[in-house]
Amino acid sequence: MEHQCTAMAKSTGKRCRCPAIPGGTVCRFHGGAASQVKRKAAERLREARDLSLLKFVEYLTGGKVDPKTTLEASLKLTELTETLAGRVARREEVRHDCSERTDEDLIREAEDILCAAAHDRPT
Repeated sequence: MEHQCTAMAKSTGKRCRCPAIPGGTVCRFHGGAASQVKRKAAERLREARDLSLLKFVEYLTGGKVDPKTTLEASLKLTELTETLAGRVARREEVRHDCSERTDEDLIREAEDILCAAAHDRPT
């Protein structure tokens, strides 16, 4: 979801109608293109991602979710992560690679990956 730029136009006194840069509060015309603003916005996005990942792991490993749902959620998260990183995963390949292992094995592996990713944050 895009958020509106918080800058005010000098000529009209009204708020800018452009979208703010991802993780930022202003559009590229009102300072969002500056390197320090981009750096801080990227930092905010990483923090939000890390917090979301921790909450996701807590929820899935808390025993409130059945194993099949945990596996499906983990696969969806993997697909989303790969898509966001520019590598679109094809679900059929993921399922084919997983056909030899049991659901419990896959869930354990997914939990290990999620926990490692949640704890592998820059300090």
